[in-house]
Amino acid sequence: MSAPNTLNVCLGHLPFPQTHERHIDLMIAPRLIAGPKRLALVEDSYFGPHGSALSEYVQLLWLLDKLQPLAAGRDYIRIFHYRRFVSPEAPPVGQRSSNLPWATAIRAADLDAFESSFSRVSPGELFNTPVQFHGGMLYQYAQSHVLEDMLNFARFLTETAVLSPLECAEFLSMQLHIPSCNIGIFTKASYAEIFGVLRRAASFLDSPHFVSRTGYQRRSVGFLLERLNSYLIIRRIRGGISQSSFGHNLVISDTAVVSGTQ
Repeated sequence: MSAPNTLNVCLGHLPFPQTHERHIDLMIAPRLIAGPKRLALVEDSYFGPHGSALSEYVQLLWLLDKLQPLAAGRDYIRIFHYRRFVSPEAPPVGQRSSNLPWATAIRAADLDAFESSFSRVSPGELFNTPVQFHGGMLYQYAQSHVLEDMLNFARFLTETAVLSPLECAEFLSMQLHIPSCNIGIFTKASYAEIFGVLRRAASFLDSPHFVSRTGYQRRSVGFLLERLNSYLIIRRIRGGISQSSFGHNLVISDTAVVSGTQ
């Protein structure tokens, strides 16, 4: 058997199914939850009074800060959520989500069929299912969120040189998107590069362009970073830096109706 080369990291404000906690090397949560022995409690306040606007990127950027000691001796990092993961193979069970056609819904009892999705031996990177959105990223964002936030974010990205003007135009017009793109398998180098850019972009939270929202839109910066995250992965693939390796979007749900997506 090959030596383990992958650190399995689970994110969530709720625990992963306890029957399969063996898949978790490190759980990172914004609050104390029941779960595996190795739990990192990273509260939203890690990024100040508006940290909750970052959603799970609070925990993902904390992981960036601790990457080298936590992943010492490993080549890859597998990221999954308490109810969402990427399968390298077509799902043998489950049903297509009725409201998110790019996702397959399974029950916790089905997890035994997905052992390969949590292997500690990875042959390469693996990214989540890409989706084609007609009209570009700007149009897609306006359909579900506050358009002003994306426009303010774009202004911030160019003012701070996170993206060049042409890169930002490409980002806003991108028709390919990877939903839940922060889950999958990353090399340590790609994680450091992608999330290093996202760390700079997260400073939007402290800029005069940021507007605090309520309700569903309170996670606005998380929604924005997810789209930038997707763009950065696609740019790496098109530049030949990462392989074009996409898996299948799995969601643990009691029904085919899946809620809570960025």
